[in-house]
Amino acid sequence: MRSDQNHIPINPKSIRLFLGIFPDKLTQVQLAHQVKKLATICGGNIVSLEKLHLTLVFLGDVAIPRIKILQQAINSVTAKKFVFELNEIRYWKKNEIVYIQARSFPAELYYLVDSLRNALTKSEFLIDKRAYKPHITLIRRARCLSQVDLNTSITWGVDKWFLIHSKQENNRIEYISLQHWNLI
Repeated sequence: MRSDQNHIPINPKSIRLFLGIFPDKLTQVQLAHQVKKLATICGGNIVSLEKLHLTLVFLGDVAIPRIKILQQAINSVTAKKFVFELNEIRYWKKNEIVYIQARSFPAELYYLVDSLRNALTKSEFLIDKRAYKPHITLIRRARCLSQVDLNTSITWGVDKWFLIHSKQENNRIEYISLQHWNLI
């Protein structure tokens, strides 16, 4: 993930955005260790460390002039810091992804997501209304033939969230942090 607050391009009419959280370095290392084990079992394309994230709200393409409105809408959102244990490996055959999740995510995560959705809806942004199902994609184009268990859980402490530009260039996706907000 790259951080660049002045990275909004001049030419395009819109950019692809989402709100999310990124793991700290220790959590990244633990996830990377788990991914290496999983890749030997399931194959596929490993998600690089800097792209591991948990999506809070996917926005899709947002018109450049609306980005300031978006930032103003979510500036008022406050939520508490939280910690969760990643302790379940899952395989989604239809989408061919291996992902990790918690058996139980904290209420603070759902409060943050609900607060963001409410703020965005009030500012007339279109958001996905489906139930929020938090997960972290680890491997794409995977083929897992058996259930994979996580030997030890991974603790992830969250103290901030980000507005992220998902930029596709030369068949590669780069995540650029446009702004972040601290949790209280």
